[in-house]
Amino acid sequence: MKTQGSLDRHNRPGRSCRPGQRIRREILCLAAAAIFVLLPANAFATLITSAGDASLSGALLQDFDSTVANSFFATQTFLIGTDGFSVTPINRELHIDNQYCGSFGTAGNCLDTMNNSNQANDDFDVVFTGAGVSAFGFDLVALDNDWTVETYDSADNLLGTYLIASQSPGLTGFNRRGYFGAAESTAIQYFTVRSTGNDRALIDNFSYATVPEPNVGMLLGLGMLTLAGSRFRQQTPTPSHARHRSGMPDVRRASDVDD
Repeated sequence: MKTQGSLDRHNRPGRSCRPGQRIRREILCLAAAAIFVLLPANAFATLITSAGDASLSGALLQDFDSTVANSFFATQTFLIGTDGFSVTPINRELHIDNQYCGSFGTAGNCLDTMNNSNQANDDFDVVFTGAGVSAFGFDLVALDNDWTVETYDSADNLLGTYLIASQSPGLTGFNRRGYFGAAESTAIQYFTVRSTGNDRALIDNFSYATVPEPNVGMLLGLGMLTLAGSRFRQQTPTPSHARHRSGMPDVRRASDVDD
């Protein structure tokens, strides 16, 4: 026969939530909400064809005008503050031009895919600093071959592949102008450019939307989740059958034992 205390315990319509459990649940909800709000809402992967694209709102702009004109480089980093990118040709050098940019509708200096032997050199890589970018774009002119651009994240996973069609013969002379960019849902750490042939093209007004480093609020939210989970595990009672298997004594109140 079971005692009245034992019957009352087994016949409860539902288990009420103790104050400690309510607090833990509130902490979990607040931490999850904080992380949801602070995570960047990146756009889905898309091709950008205009400098006015919403993905480039607030982006940094590198116009190459502060770089020494008519210079050649094997690798060069272009910074605005601490954020920027490095450009590295697969072979030989690239050029900073100040002669032809104005003819194609851009002002000042621009990046020229030509080496110091006046040969086209349009296979190169661009690597972003820091946590990468969510989107980038640039003016592209005088392109006479198809380019394939591939974007990658920091773990070298391919994010997107884009084909930039030759601007001729549809466009001729100084009218060969266009814009190319890309936005991805994952941060872009670098992209590669590969050409179907040797071609001298010009790049100017390079925009890039940087991805911020994890901020204090996000780290705090993760810490709250970890702490709440740890306290929950510590306060969860060990089931009776688990105590038997582990050799722990099964201590029960006298009122819970059948007569």
